[in-house]
Amino acid sequence: MKVIENVIKNAILLKPNENVLIIYDEDKKKIADLFFKACEELGAEVYSSKIRRREETKREPPLAIKEAMKFSDVILAITSISLTHTKAVREARKYGARIASMPGINEKMFPALNVDYKELAKECKAIARLFEKARRIKIKTKLGTDLALEKGRRKVQIDDGILDKPGSLHNLPAGEVGIAPLEDSASGKVVIDTCMVGVGKISSPIEIEVKRGKIVKISGKEEARKLKRILRKADKNAKILCEFSIGMNRRAKLIGEVLNDEKAFGTCHVAFGDNKSIGGRNESKVHLDGVIKRPSVWFDEKLIMENGKLVV
Repeated sequence: MKVIENVIKNAILLKPNENVLIIYDEDKKKIADLFFKACEELGAEVYSSKIRRREETKREPPLAIKEAMKFSDVILAITSISLTHTKAVREARKYGARIASMPGINEKMFPALNVDYKELAKECKAIARLFEKARRIKIKTKLGTDLALEKGRRKVQIDDGILDKPGSLHNLPAGEVGIAPLEDSASGKVVIDTCMVGVGKISSPIEIEVKRGKIVKISGKEEARKLKRILRKADKNAKILCEFSIGMNRRAKLIGEVLNDEKAFGTCHVAFGDNKSIGGRNESKVHLDGVIKRPSVWFDEKLIMENGKLVV
C-alpha cells in the first residue's frame, strides 16, 4: 500500500473528490482493488469496471466504458493488454482525462513503481533535450543490432509517470524517453534479447531485418516463430518499425516482462505496429515492443549511451 500511495500522490497527483475510473480484467483484480482502496482513502469518487481479457492492443473497450472514460478525471487501466493505442483512450484524453496505463502489471514490478517521480522526471527531461536536437539515431549491440532511423521533426515523448496536465497519458511503471521515427526511415538489423510483447521472455534472441522502415526477415528459434505467427494474424502495417525509446528507471530490474523491462535503465526498445498515440502516422491492430539490453546509441554522430551506460 505504501508503494501505491506513492504512485497515487506523486505520479497520478490525485485530488480529493476527483472522479476515478478503474478498468481491469480478471487477472488484475487484486491490484485493481488495492488502487481502488488507496484512491478512496484519499477522498476520490472511485468507480471500477471489469472487462474481458483482450488479445489485441487495438480492440476497443465496451461502449458504456468508452463513454464513462470521457467523464472521468483519472483513468487507471489495470489490464493484461494495453489500452493505450485505442480510440477510446485518444477520445478520453481530448476530454481532459489523465490516464495511467498498466498493461501486464504485477507485484514483481512494484520496485519500479516505488521511485522518486520528481527525480525520474528530471533525468528524463535531460535526455529529451538531447533527443530534440537529433535528426538521425543509430543503435548497436554486441549481439548484432545495427540499426539507423530518422527522427525528423517528430516530437519527443517523455514517459515520467507524472499526470500533471489534463489529457496526460503515461505508463506505470514509468521511465522512458522516445520517438515515433519516420515510418520509412529505419534500416538495418535489430536483435531482441530480453522480452517482447506477445512473445514473452526471450531465451534465444530474435533477429529482425528492416528495410525502409519495414520488417523483411525474421530469424531465430521458437521466439522468432512466435513473432511470425503474430504478424501473420495482424495487418500489413504491423511490420512497420514505429517506436524507439530509451529506458530511464533506475529501480526497474529485468524480469522478462515488457512493461517493466522497457523502463529499465541501460536498455532501449523498438516497437512494430501502431504509433498514432505517440506522434506517428502508422495505424495497426498491434503495438509490439521488443527490449534490448546494453545498447550503444548515437544521436547524429554523438555517442549518448555505450553498452547500456549513459556517457553524457
